[in-house]
Amino acid sequence: MPGTPDQKLIRGIRNASNQSIASGDTVAFAASLDEDFMVVTGNGSLLTREAYIAAFAKDFEDPHSIRFERIVDSIEISDSVPLAAEHGHWAGRVSGGPVLFSGTYLAMWRRTARGWKLRSELFVSLVCKDAAAGESYRSKYGATSARPFQQ
Repeated sequence: MPGTPDQKLIRGIRNASNQSIASGDTVAFAASLDEDFMVVTGNGSLLTREAYIAAFAKDFEDPHSIRFERIVDSIEISDSVPLAAEHGHWAGRVSGGPVLFSGTYLAMWRRTARGWKLRSELFVSLVCKDAAAGESYRSKYGATSARPFQQ
């Protein structure tokens, strides 16, 4: 895949993170997150690194939980600070099943002494293809709006 060495490194780390989610490996999932990582989840909840890892660890206990994949659309490397912006879209599905949720995301990467690490991510849930799964997602992840998911 074309790109600069830094873009290739970030894509590789993202691919490893996706693989760790697919296999339910909490340690490998956490490896890409910087110490002060923060995330805004697809429903608008703000989570610390520890809370985000705990949420995934809990999901990994259930083989029928939604597994998320982040698909990179572009990566821009800053020429002024040791940061990069990753733009992409994401999909959530039960292993082997159809996509139930999808949306868009932006990730901030920071170049550290330990390599590229995720500093923050912002996910926006845009599509829910199953009303029951949408309500389950809302109750499980504490959606910040009372508006139900639409099919």
